[in-house]
Amino acid sequence: MRKLRAYLSCVVGTLWFSAAAQNIGINADGATPHATALLDVSVAALPINAKKGLLVPRMTTLQRNAIPTPAEGLLVYDTSLNEFWYFDGVQWVVIAISGSPWNTNGNVGSAVTHVVGTTVGSTTLELRVNNQRAAYMADGIARTSFGHGAMPVATGANNTAFGKNALLALSTGTNNTALGTSALRTLTTSVSNTAIGFEALNMNNGPRNTAVGYRALASNTLGTDNTAVGYQALSSNLSGDYNTAVGYQALRDNTGNSNTAVGYVALRDNTSGTMNTAVGVRCLANNLTGSYNTGMGYECLQFNTSGAGNSAVGHQALEVNSVGQYNVAFGKDALGSCTGSFNTAAGTFSGYGITSGQYNTAFGYNALPSTTTASNNTGAGTFAGIGGNFTNTTAIGAAAFPTASNRINIGTILNNNLTGGYGTWQNFSDARFKRDVQADVPGLDFILRLRPVTYLLDAEATERKSGNWQRMDTCTGKDHRAMYMQRIAEVSAERQTGFIAQEVEAAARAIGYDFDGVHVPVDSTDTYTLGYDLFTLPLIQAVKEQETIIVELETINAELQRRVAEVEAGMTSTHRTP
Repeated sequence: MRKLRAYLSCVVGTLWFSAAAQNIGINADGATPHATALLDVSVAALPINAKKGLLVPRMTTLQRNAIPTPAEGLLVYDTSLNEFWYFDGVQWVVIAISGSPWNTNGNVGSAVTHVVGTTVGSTTLELRVNNQRAAYMADGIARTSFGHGAMPVATGANNTAFGKNALLALSTGTNNTALGTSALRTLTTSVSNTAIGFEALNMNNGPRNTAVGYRALASNTLGTDNTAVGYQALSSNLSGDYNTAVGYQALRDNTGNSNTAVGYVALRDNTSGTMNTAVGVRCLANNLTGSYNTGMGYECLQFNTSGAGNSAVGHQALEVNSVGQYNVAFGKDALGSCTGSFNTAAGTFSGYGITSGQYNTAFGYNALPSTTTASNNTGAGTFAGIGGNFTNTTAIGAAAFPTASNRINIGTILNNNLTGGYGTWQNFSDARFKRDVQADVPGLDFILRLRPVTYLLDAEATERKSGNWQRMDTCTGKDHRAMYMQRIAEVSAERQTGFIAQEVEAAARAIGYDFDGVHVPVDSTDTYTLGYDLFTLPLIQAVKEQETIIVELETINAELQRRVAEVEAGMTSTHRTP
């Protein structure tokens, strides 16, 4: 007791106590306590070697937790943890961690000392919210997660998860990366997957898949080696392998294998179709089960559903094809209306009018423009095959037009009907394949009925008949139209030589000759034509008939000459007789 009194006497002799209203100050210079402090303790006036601190109660963690009904704001020093703790009215809260330089309002220091976590050893670093793991970093096995429920129980190495429930179920899987809420959420043991985006690869447990985008490959379960980039790209794929989708809803409904889609909703509805390739907006968007299709261009093969083996390159090429198979289209709107199969078209609008027709081939701008439901036609050249919806025709040259089925046309009247080349035109002719052979070709009787003429061709009327004239009425190219009209005028002024087909028909009928050198129109769209080479056969027969006549005349002439000679000889003898 005496010692305590002596100690207090020293303190009183050294310090000043002042009280003003409700403020208490303890100091060595008699300073007034700060107005905002109930207790103001200052050692500023004390000598350097006499300065002291304030010592709060010290106790172990067990003792701190045993304090009955602690007051809010109660401060203690925990000797078990070497930390200051205060009671916030509900629970004990640590004020600072000994040795940590990190503060919520900024820090100073060097990179060597400014760290969060351990500097020695491989202890993992974990952040928790409501005692739930929110972030996790492990050394040696390269596991990193950030987000509520992100990779909570994984043991596999080289995995990274960022986002709520990312890699939630992962156990032994390795080399996986998930970024986004529920990305790779159900993956357990698979490897080498990458998912970026909300629910990307959400249901996946297959290996080597890559998904970037909202619900990209979200339903994939066992599919392998798939790549999806874009909103809902490959989102319904379950077990399909080797698929690549880039674009909004590209291959969204796919379950097939080995498909490639690049572009907005490209191959969106594909289900079981395999080995399809689509590049372009809405390219093959409605394909369901069709396989082996290739499309490149805006909306090409857009409505294909089950058609297989089709190839389309160009804006809306083969756009409406649904079930047609093995069509090939190259060029803007090539085969754009086609629903048939086995058609080939190359050129802008080539084969555009073909609907259910099959086995047609069109090369050139708007080739085979009049073919719709007919089949087995070939058109090579701008507007080749413009004549009509015929079957089994061939048109070669700009605006070449067969006028009936089973016809071949090369060029138009604008070519001056000049067709040539080296060598001769060979026709199929073999006795082994001919029957009912008859030598009934007329000669002079037919030839003498023919009337060779010269004439001027009405080129405009011919072009109107083909429809080419009407097409030129809508032509926007002024120079092209001017050249066309000039050529029409030139052809109309050129005098030509030939027969009148109707007269040839009448001559043949007059003698009962079924002459195949004249083609009689089969309908109102058809025209008369002549095969001038077939006139050679009646001419040969006429020459043979003339040869018979000539031989007969020569025989008669020889007999007459003999008789004349005899008469002349007799007359000479008579004159010599005495």
